[in-house]
Amino acid sequence: MAVRKTGKLRTKGKARGKVRKAADVTLVDTVHQIWLAGMGALARAQKEGPKTFEKLIVDGAEYLDRGRSNAEAMLGQAIATAQETVGARMAATKDTAAETWHNLEQLFQGRVERVLHQTGIPTATEIRSLTKRIDHLSAHVEALARRKAPANKTARRRTAKPAGG
Repeated sequence: MAVRKTGKLRTKGKARGKVRKAADVTLVDTVHQIWLAGMGALARAQKEGPKTFEKLIVDGAEYLDRGRSNAEAMLGQAIATAQETVGARMAATKDTAAETWHNLEQLFQGRVERVLHQTGIPTATEIRSLTKRIDHLSAHVEALARRKAPANKTARRRTAKPAGG
């Protein structure tokens, strides 16, 4: 079956053809411009090749130095941060260990004191107290002995004279 086309459809078909031709022309122009740009880049590279190559070497070295400096700075910061973190953790661990050791010492001393008390052995504090008291009493006794010593010598002389004469 044949279908007859109306005028409107034909117009649409003609418009589509014109759009395609404009797109084809634009595409061909774009491809041609890209080709010319490539040819210009090749011509420039042939003229300025050695100078450009040397400039690229200098730019590359500068880029590498900047990258190395940045990497060293970042590494330095990372190391400093790690050292601070480790130092803080070490200090906290040291404090915890010291506190634990102190608690253990107190516990041990308390148990030893209890055992000594149960067995009747005086503690170091009690011994120090008794030693001070003994020193004080000894000094007092010596002072009394010095006072009474001359009185005893005269009393002996009095009693010795009538017996001797």
